[in-house]
Amino acid sequence: MSKTILVAILMVPGTALSAVHGLIDLFMSANRMLAQLQQAPDLQFKVVRWKLEQGQLLPLDEMESSPSLVIVPPILEGQAYLEPQPLVCSFLQDWHRQGAMICSACAGSFLLAQAGLLDGRKATTHWQLESVFRYHYPEIDLDTNALLLSDSDLVTAGGVMAWIDLALHLIGRYVPPSVVQALGRFLVVDTGARQQSYYRSFMPLMSHGDASVLRVQHHLHKEYRHKQSTREMAELAGLTERTFMRRFHRATGFRPTEYLQQQRLLKAREALENSRVTVERVAWEVGYEDVSAFRKMFHKQTGLTPSQYRERFGI
Repeated sequence: MSKTILVAILMVPGTALSAVHGLIDLFMSANRMLAQLQQAPDLQFKVVRWKLEQGQLLPLDEMESSPSLVIVPPILEGQAYLEPQPLVCSFLQDWHRQGAMICSACAGSFLLAQAGLLDGRKATTHWQLESVFRYHYPEIDLDTNALLLSDSDLVTAGGVMAWIDLALHLIGRYVPPSVVQALGRFLVVDTGARQQSYYRSFMPLMSHGDASVLRVQHHLHKEYRHKQSTREMAELAGLTERTFMRRFHRATGFRPTEYLQQQRLLKAREALENSRVTVERVAWEVGYEDVSAFRKMFHKQTGLTPSQYRERFGI
C-alpha cells in the first residue's frame, strides 16, 4: 500500500519564490530518486502551496488530507514576519495539534514563534535577524550558530538557503540515508553537517539613538587592538559603570567585552580571508597576546580553527 507524505508550503507576502519552487523541485527529485533506487518505492511526497492573500489562507493545489509536514520558507521582501499574522498562526497551531511537523527557514521562524510553537524550545533563524528575534521573543532559546535545529515536531533552519538543508533533513526522516546521499550527489549539495557560525558576520546595531553608547562603539571599531576596560568605556560614555553596562547591552544586544571580542573576531576573519600572514601574527594584530586564547575563542565563535577557516574561505 502506497504512502503519501503531504507537504504544505506556506506563502505570505514577501516569501522567497525561489525557495518555494526549489522545495518543490527537491521533493519531486526525491520521488524520482526513490523510484530509480527502488528503495521505499511505495513512498512519495506531494507538495501543496498555501497562500495568504486578501485576508485568506487558501491552498493553490489540490489537497486531500491534512499535511504531515508544514514549511514556512524565507521571507525576503517586506516585514510580514514581524506583523501580526493571526490567521497564519491559527493554521500553524491547528496543524501542529493534528500531528504535523512544523518547520521554518530563515525569517519563517518568526511566524512559528508568533504562533507560540517555539515557547520552551531551542530555535534558530538567520544570524542577521538575531537581535530583532531576541527583542520580540526574549523567552525563546535562540541559537543562531546552528544551521538547523530539530525536534520530533518542530524544525527551524537558519540561513536564506537553509531550506535546502531543511528539505534534505525532512526527506531523511522518511527514506534510507543512501537515498539522501544520492539526492545530494545528484543536486551537487553538501549533505554533511554544517554550522551557520561559519558564515555569520558582525553587523552591530548603530541606529539605536543612544549617542553615549554610539561614541564607545566608534571608539572600539578604531581601537580594538588595545586593551579596553569597562571602566574606561564608561568614562568615555560619560556614565557610571553600571549605567553604561545596562545602556550598552540594551542598545547593542552585547555586553561591552562581548562587543570588543566580536570586533576583534571580525578583523581576524578579514585577515585570514585576505592575507597569508601567520595565525600568530593575526592574533597579535587584533589584540591577542596569547595565541592559544585566540585559537580557543576563534573556534568557539566560528566552529572552525583559524587554519580551517583560512583553508575554507581564504584567498
